[in-house]
Amino acid sequence: METPLRLLLVEDEPFVALDLQMLLTDVGHEVVGVAEDTAEALSLADSEHPEAALVDVKLRDGPTGPDIGRALLDRGVRVVFVTGNPEMLPADLKTSQPVVDKPFSLARIEDALERVKAA
Repeated sequence: METPLRLLLVEDEPFVALDLQMLLTDVGHEVVGVAEDTAEALSLADSEHPEAALVDVKLRDGPTGPDIGRALLDRGVRVVFVTGNPEMLPADLKTSQPVVDKPFSLARIEDALERVKAA
């Protein structure tokens, strides 16, 4: 990792969120919050100003990840989708944003974060 990022995690499975948070902080990134649904994600984005977000597709309030991703992109937050449901992403998001399939590895997450930093 070259430069640490301020990251928002949008994930409603507590063990997955904790795993991601530990992996990312262990390599130097700062996790500014974990959101389980749309309201939490947008509130944290507005208050914490993350540089990037890792967003699942299916969350506590349904398959809202694509909408959250668009809202975050509109706020200038770079997005990586981390999901077991990549087929649920609209084609424009699937081709414009990195997608990491679950189960994920740190190497695949870091590769995706490097891609959004370079964009």
